[in-house]
Amino acid sequence: MKSNIMLFLFSMAIFFTLFGPSLVSGDLKFCPGTFTANDTCANISCGNLALFHWPASMMPHSCICAASGSNQSLCTCQIVC
Repeated sequence: MKSNIMLFLFSMAIFFTLFGPSLVSGDLKFCPGTFTANDTCANISCGNLALFHWPASMMPHSCICAASGSNQSLCTCQIVC
């Protein structure tokens, strides 16, 4: 049993040594992305709406809301370029 655990740990160490840099890319570049919402900033969460607006692979974050006319808001988030 002890040898199976050691073999597993050794295999995982080799796997992450070989493929670790490609699994976790630190070279992501983020650009601003915008969309409009049909409500005021007080009533919406741009962060939550961004999850429905863009796919998860674009990793929206750091969203801010700005008024854009009556009963409309402009959400700006950082997304993967």
